[in-house]
Amino acid sequence: MPVTRLYGPSGAPGAAGLLGLNVAGATAGVLPAKQIVSSGTETVILNPALNSATQALVLSIPPNAQLEQQPFKVVACGYLSTGASSTVTIKLYSGTSTTVGSDTLLGSSGAISAFSGKCPWYLVANLIFDSVSGKMQGSIRFMVNNSLVAETAISNVVTGITNFPTTPGGAPVVNFVLSVTFGTANAANTINVDDFGVYDAVA
Repeated sequence: MPVTRLYGPSGAPGAAGLLGLNVAGATAGVLPAKQIVSSGTETVILNPALNSATQALVLSIPPNAQLEQQPFKVVACGYLSTGASSTVTIKLYSGTSTTVGSDTLLGSSGAISAFSGKCPWYLVANLIFDSVSGKMQGSIRFMVNNSLVAETAISNVVTGITNFPTTPGGAPVVNFVLSVTFGTANAANTINVDDFGVYDAVA
């Protein structure tokens, strides 16, 4: 059975216009998201379609999504390029902010051993939520430069989840953002996010 891509990045954090599955060209404006990260500090990936230094690349699950009490996957992937030998850390958060302290950490690759040059990367989070408990939980794993970070439970259970808004349109059920940290500052350090989407869960 093929895996179905359900949602892609939204036009803006918390805004309407969430991108659904199989919409021709729907993600062309925001993916791939290629970003130079010259500092050695943790940096949230920005939405290139918005041409803004303050708007994160946000993956949203809209209200009334057919995911209540159903497992699903969040997948992100692309490539990294280091301008000098450097460790790299990739993280997935629940939230919309470019300030990670305002988001909720779901998982981290930890500092991957230093390397120089380019390599592919991916993360897969297997998640489930329900509106009765109001919780989202699950597990996450990473692959960076052929270093596998074994699957583990997400760092924090997300609470306050509701799939059924009281107002039309309503707020997204949950939002996701990505961050990267290069251990060595370099003007050529680059991350490319080729995909950032919600998929149905297939064993």
